[in-house]
Amino acid sequence: MENPPVVARLGVRYGDLDPYGHVNNAVYLEFFEEVRLAYWRALADLAGAEETEAGDIRGARYVIAETTIRFKSLVFLSYPLYGAARISTVGNRSYAMDFELRTGESFETGTLAAESSAAHVFFDPDTGEVQPRPDWFLPAVAALEGRPEAAFRPGER
Repeated sequence: MENPPVVARLGVRYGDLDPYGHVNNAVYLEFFEEVRLAYWRALADLAGAEETEAGDIRGARYVIAETTIRFKSLVFLSYPLYGAARISTVGNRSYAMDFELRTGESFETGTLAAESSAAHVFFDPDTGEVQPRPDWFLPAVAALEGRPEAAFRPGER
């Protein structure tokens, strides 16, 4: 992933390790969630949207419909870890994000540890129904990513 709009320094905790001393596979989802929240904070700041409890933005709540992780190299307790995210597509009711975790002194020079993609669906928890994406979402994503809105159409990458 080149020039991601959001990079976050992540911390590996002792409790994240498995019996072999490297990060347990389930913990990677937590790392990707931290990066996702950093992305949403940057998006909310750019759009002037009000962040509510737990990183949610009123009118833009979502659920994860699918996620995939590809493990590339081991991560140990002493490794500096960085995560990055970018949105690849935006639909009428959903969006897809790509993630990378890298170990090393910086994200840019680090070794790829894992990559992931996730499909998100806008969702109203009060009604339990899928909802259309908020009007501000696509323009804010395009501005944060530095790409035209048309570049986010599914199938247009």
